[in-house]
Amino acid sequence: MKNNSNFNIQWGKFAGLASQWAIVLTILIFLGRFIDRKMARIAPLFLWILPSLFIVFSLFKIVKDTQLKSKK
Repeated sequence: MKNNSNFNIQWGKFAGLASQWAIVLTILIFLGRFIDRKMARIAPLFLWILPSLFIVFSLFKIVKDTQLKSKK
């Protein structure tokens, strides 16, 4: 049988990460809309770029962190 405390800690990390993503993506979406409106842009450039960059860089960090932990 699995160790329940270890299992719960892993789920806690994933729940924390999901909460962080939800908050940051919401903020970046509103920030992108704000910047696009201030620049009087027709196409929503920053609305797409800011959240996309966050997703790419955070996925890169997750892969990098999991590779370091698997090598130990």
